[in-house]
Amino acid sequence: MDKILTATFLLLGLHLEKRDQQQVRQSPQSLTVWEGETAILNCSYEDSTFNYFPWYQQFPGEGPALLISIRSVSDKKEDGRFTIFFNKREKKLSLHITDSQPGDSATYFCAAS
Repeated sequence: MDKILTATFLLLGLHLEKRDQQQVRQSPQSLTVWEGETAILNCSYEDSTFNYFPWYQQFPGEGPALLISIRSVSDKKEDGRFTIFFNKREKKLSLHITDSQPGDSATYFCAAS
């Protein structure tokens, strides 16, 4: 029986000097995929001085935990089923979760510093 996975994606922007401005944008706000499909989360940022981009995963009742991160010197980072694709010129990155599993249902945060 196929299972539907639902994940909520929020944003977390980290920048000490410009706290009042939204520096990181994330889409989609929510995503539902079938088990085994690839989920893609997109993130964009404004400040070209950002060079560290972590993604966090948070399960209900728990705090956020670092899932995977990338530095601006790389254009791709893989860790198991999780891959970040980074485009410095366009100030965008995406998290791809391949072979989605029920245990992937969580809230995901993109951050930048």
